[in-house]
Amino acid sequence: MTRCRSAFGEVPHRLQGKQVRDPATGREGRLMAVLEEPLGVVDGRQRYVETAYVRGVDAREFTASPTTLIEGEGS
Repeated sequence: MTRCRSAFGEVPHRLQGKQVRDPATGREGRLMAVLEEPLGVVDGRQRYVETAYVRGVDAREFTASPTTLIEGEGS
């Protein structure tokens, strides 16, 4: 299955632009983007990982796993 992504490696996420919480850290913020970033070469193939960029309530961005994000309060 092929996904639509931008030239910058951005992939769509259902919570894009919404308030989210990262259960692993308890931090909250607005999901700004999910990017597919190169992880390295394994068995001769380039591997990628998806990283979520979240702007916290203190205006500093942090990263999280996009698969574990949950919708936050006040979305």
